[in-house]
Amino acid sequence: MLSIKRSIITTLICALLLSAGATVAMCAQTQSAAPLGNKDADKNETAIGDLVADSVRSALQTNIAFVAASELKAKNTPFAVGKIVSDDISSLISYPDDPLAVIALDGKTIKLVLERAISIYPQPNLGFVQISGMRFTFDAKRPTGSRVTSIAVGTSPIVDGQSYTVAVTNSMANGALGYWKIWSQGAIIKRLPDTTIEKAVGKYFDANPTIKYNTLDRITAK
Repeated sequence: MLSIKRSIITTLICALLLSAGATVAMCAQTQSAAPLGNKDADKNETAIGDLVADSVRSALQTNIAFVAASELKAKNTPFAVGKIVSDDISSLISYPDDPLAVIALDGKTIKLVLERAISIYPQPNLGFVQISGMRFTFDAKRPTGSRVTSIAVGTSPIVDGQSYTVAVTNSMANGALGYWKIWSQGAIIKRLPDTTIEKAVGKYFDANPTIKYNTLDRITAK
């Protein structure tokens, strides 16, 4: 009930702002051709996780993006097919003021990130990552640390020695959730203090009048 009231209020506010000619990130709109949920984002790929990761990667123009489970609130009942405003997604962001950053990681280090993300699967893990620009497969029956069996960036297998740009939040760039064990501050290429997930989602909605996240095939568990 509260979420419905919030959506109605947001729609009214946006209608007033847009009629006045304002451009506001929270009021960006798109049409979703599939339901958008975020159930069990701490152990599974989700539609909202994919959407947010795509938004962050698009805003920062990087090879890939990681969005930690801790950075998104659960949405067990999906947003229905139809019009959605970026504020609906922003309401699920745990730390809306946390800006974004770009780090550089080689393929071998990215594998370590993914191993950490699924290290306690199928138990929930706040360090589990929603991803964009890549796919990976893992086998939960294998020992922790050697579960990831394949990784592709774009359409190509990842290369251990190749450097990739990665979009993350500032907190994650600083090594939150134990990722300080995997990369150092030297991996940070740049910080974007004026760019947040909320702004990235708004920009993504403006650029994509229709979105469709009905296929969840970026993270595959054997």
